[in-house]
Amino acid sequence: MTQKLRSRLMILVIAMFITIVGTLPYAFLTSDPSISWLVYPLACIQGVGIAMMLNTSTSLISDVVGKDSEQAAFVYGIYSFLDKIANGFLLYFLVRDYSYSNHALRLIVTIIPIGSAIGTMLCTWWGLALYSDTMAKISVVNSKQ
Repeated sequence: MTQKLRSRLMILVIAMFITIVGTLPYAFLTSDPSISWLVYPLACIQGVGIAMMLNTSTSLISDVVGKDSEQAAFVYGIYSFLDKIANGFLLYFLVRDYSYSNHALRLIVTIIPIGSAIGTMLCTWWGLALYSDTMAKISVVNSKQ
């Protein structure tokens, strides 16, 4: 996709829309058996969008690390550690405080992925706007090695 679209930001925009399309209907689903089966195709659609965002985000980190193998383990380790800590705390506090309310859980399942998708796309756009010159220099240095 990166070769076709020539922009990781465009991939994240597409992933954001796929995630929103797969997630937004969760806010309106009920336990009615005639529509509750929609959870399965929606989860697949949401999963595709989130997987696209995860892979693109990881490749952006790879661009920053470049061929510096000494720093790569540290950068990926910190990335993984912070990801696990953030997700663990978020899930722990949200589920602990709102597991008794169907309405609250429905909102959490809807708002958190959509907010994360929009935040990922905006942070990437902001990073590219602020650091595109630095990224170009990194790319040139890495291509000469």
